[in-house]
Amino acid sequence: MPTYEVDLNGQTFEIEAPDEASLSVAVKKLQSDGGSSEKSNDPGGWSADNVVRSLGRGVLGVGSFLDEANAATNATLAPLVDPLLPESFEKLPGETWGERYDQALEIQRDKDKAFDEQHPVASTGLKIAGGVGSGLGLMKAAPAVGNVVLGNGGMSLPGRVGATIAAGLGTGAIQGYGGGEGGATERTRQAAREGVTGAATGLIMMPVAAGVNAGVKAMARGLIGESDDALSSMTREGRKYVTKELADPEQLGWYRSELDQLGPDAMLADVSPDWQGVARGAAARPGTRSMIVAPLNERSAMANSRLRGDVEANLGPDPIPSAIDREIAQNQEQVGRQYAPIFRERSPFDFTPITDDLDRQITTLRGDAQRQLQRVRGMLNEFDGEGVTNDPSVAFQTRQAIDGVLATEQNPKVINALTEARQMIDNALTRSVPRIKEVDASFSELARQREALATGRPILNNEASAMRPVELEEALVAGAQPQGMQIGPSAVPTRMRQAALGEVHRAIGTKANDTTALRNIVRGEGDWNREKLGLLFGQDNADRALNAIDRETVFGDTANRVTRGSDTAMGTRFTKFLDDIENAQDIPGDTTLTGLGTKVARGIVRSLTQAKASSDTGKVAEEVGRLSVAQAKARDEIIEALMKRGKENVLDQQRLAVINAILQSGGRSAYPSLPGVR
Repeated sequence: MPTYEVDLNGQTFEIEAPDEASLSVAVKKLQSDGGSSEKSNDPGGWSADNVVRSLGRGVLGVGSFLDEANAATNATLAPLVDPLLPESFEKLPGETWGERYDQALEIQRDKDKAFDEQHPVASTGLKIAGGVGSGLGLMKAAPAVGNVVLGNGGMSLPGRVGATIAAGLGTGAIQGYGGGEGGATERTRQAAREGVTGAATGLIMMPVAAGVNAGVKAMARGLIGESDDALSSMTREGRKYVTKELADPEQLGWYRSELDQLGPDAMLADVSPDWQGVARGAAARPGTRSMIVAPLNERSAMANSRLRGDVEANLGPDPIPSAIDREIAQNQEQVGRQYAPIFRERSPFDFTPITDDLDRQITTLRGDAQRQLQRVRGMLNEFDGEGVTNDPSVAFQTRQAIDGVLATEQNPKVINALTEARQMIDNALTRSVPRIKEVDASFSELARQREALATGRPILNNEASAMRPVELEEALVAGAQPQGMQIGPSAVPTRMRQAALGEVHRAIGTKANDTTALRNIVRGEGDWNREKLGLLFGQDNADRALNAIDRETVFGDTANRVTRGSDTAMGTRFTKFLDDIENAQDIPGDTTLTGLGTKVARGIVRSLTQAKASSDTGKVAEEVGRLSVAQAKARDEIIEALMKRGKENVLDQQRLAVINAILQSGGRSAYPSLPGVR
């Protein structure tokens, strides 16, 4: 570094300085120090002061005013502070505030100039860092103001260009006015020059910033794993809509739980009103209707098969109660044939005690009870005779006749009288016919099963006569108990289950296409049917079967709303989004079409952009609509992609937005540091 000899107040000083500008600053400092130093420090060298000042000069808008603000502060405080400072410190000896201000401003600008000339690359980099840092801070503290200052407004391309030019012009004008020297006239000229430079620089940097921003976004997507997910192949508009409107992590967690319960055939449109709106909006467009309606119709066509399979897996196959009843009746006929052999072993029996008892009751009874006992009394006489029979076969036929009357009798007095008479005859047969009770037990069990089959059919009805769960539980317990000489539990509960299951299958066979009606038949409006099915088949099996019916109800409701419902608010948001894409922006004649010069040319360009917009709209409607009706593995992959984007975009989208804002305004933030511009 060259050394200069300077004569000051009769003294000679040697000063090292890289150039004459730095030498001038050093001489002034030496003068302010009273000529007490023999050698001056390098004003343009590396120091914390120079680094901080360069960063500050890059701050958007106000950076060029900081030297003046510092000079004003120093000029104001100098009379109070300078007497307290050592003689080696740089002071402001001016008598008036104006003199001190001019001295302080000149010192600071000389330092800035020396640092810029001595370290041009570092100075430019620090000012760019100051611009970017101030832009980040502004975007975080006041996003709305930051977007205006950085020129991030405008929905269309002309709007974005206009916002960029306005922001560059405004920022440049403020920077230029603050950096100008002299009076207001000179400052205004400098503001105009730098305003134009800022506008032009911002416009030129737009495509550069867009390219860098695209690269940053691609890198960010790669870092967060978006390149291989189910949404990566979508258009930018479609992916943006899905990520912004339909990727709430909390809602997606609930959707995934619901989809898991509904099974692999479920769609996002089944569990989310928003996704159902997407399906409805896509189905309302002729070009995409078939791709939405076809999966829904195919799924509806398989409703009966799915329901039948789930019911069979959890409750059992269709037992066909009428076939079971015929089988029981045939078994009863076979059992009835066993009576003949055992009556060959019968012994004569004195039935007069029974007839005497009946005669006594007949003399006191009146009405139907008397008449029915008279009939029974007559059946116990010898054929064409007055004497009482001693043949057990006659007594057996009498008991059968009594059973026939009891099957339809409603009068309680008649029922009591006939039941008592039957019991006396049955006791006599037990003593007179060996093994009759063995056959009776078999026949009675079959009769109880036929009765249980009839009792089980209305178990799930929802009428006033509906059986309560507690009543069903009592019937199942009592029905399982063996009677007479029967060994082991009765099949009565089994027949009741078969009858109830037969009604479930009958409802599926006749109401599968009307899932709401099916649900009302099987599930009912309250909890009784669920409890009763649990008693019959086990609660877990019952719940799975009922959930299958609920599932098909959801599927059917989705199909009705999407394919046959009126075009209401359900699809409004997605439809509006598609309309916004399709409505191509009109191109102003005084900007983009400059040079074409005719209205016809502008119409041609608009028709081309409209055709592209329509094509883009159809593409977005197709790809987003397809997501709403995806099933099985494809649906799960979509959920995973949405979950990942929803969680990470909470931070990543904010970060990318800030990067986007800064990069788009990069030219405007850094232009004061470009060659030839302050």
